[in-house]
Amino acid sequence: MRDLTADDFGVLLSVFAVLLLAFGADFHFSRRMAKRHKLSARLFMTVNVVGELATAIALVLTWVALWSPAAWERIDDLLVFVPGCIAMLCVVTLAVETVVTRTMDVWRS
Repeated sequence: MRDLTADDFGVLLSVFAVLLLAFGADFHFSRRMAKRHKLSARLFMTVNVVGELATAIALVLTWVALWSPAAWERIDDLLVFVPGCIAMLCVVTLAVETVVTRTMDVWRS
C-alpha cells in the first residue's frame, strides 16, 4: 500500500465531510412506517449510526494526520482506510434502500 500524501488527506477530508452530510440527510422513517416495518427501520437505523461513527472516526484521524506531522508518522493508513470502507458500505446500503423504497412507492401509486 502506498503512503498517503497531504493531497490525499485533503481529498479524504472532503469525502468524509460529504459522507457525514449524506448520513444526516438520508435517514428518515415516518412513525407510521416505523411501526409497520420495525425490523427494517431498526436495521437501517443501525446501518446509519455505524456509518456515521465510522465516518467521524475516519474524519478525525485524517484531520489529525493532515495537521500534525508527529501524528502522521504514528497513524497507520489502515486506521483511516478501514473506517472509511465501512462508511462507504453503509452509505451505499442506505442509497440502495432509498432507491428501492422510492421505486416501490411509485409502483404502488
